[in-house]
Amino acid sequence: MRPIPAIALVPVAILLFPSDESGIVSITITASLFPVLISTRHAVRALPTIWEDAVRTLGASRRDVLLRVVFPGILPGVLGGLSVGVGVAWICLISAEMISGRLGVGYRTWQAYTIVDYPAVFVGMITIGVLGFATSGLVELAGRRVTRWLPRGVTR
Repeated sequence: MRPIPAIALVPVAILLFPSDESGIVSITITASLFPVLISTRHAVRALPTIWEDAVRTLGASRRDVLLRVVFPGILPGVLGGLSVGVGVAWICLISAEMISGRLGVGYRTWQAYTIVDYPAVFVGMITIGVLGFATSGLVELAGRRVTRWLPRGVTR
């Protein structure tokens, strides 16, 4: 399903889900899931195997390897995918609201466009931008708190 753009699932979501909100939520989840999964997969594959070997040599169990090596090692990749996923989720959420919604900022912005209320369109666009910026900032803040152990601002 990854190659199919999530917004292309809107007609299917309209048919499968009785309420507008559940279809919009399913489209948003489908769209944002793949960037997170793909970046997590790449992060796991990029982990140096020598880290696991070193911890195992010191007597760590499989659980210790998972909790003390793998999870901390993949966090930057997972957070990067989460950041991309939030952006994709916003795109699909607003698009789905414009196409099939009866509520939300996307719906209101589209309605303002259809009645040629351009100031309201710009208010909607600014609102979408502010909300997107805020959620992106929250992901960034959470990522910094979770990965405090990473060096910051190191230049080569």
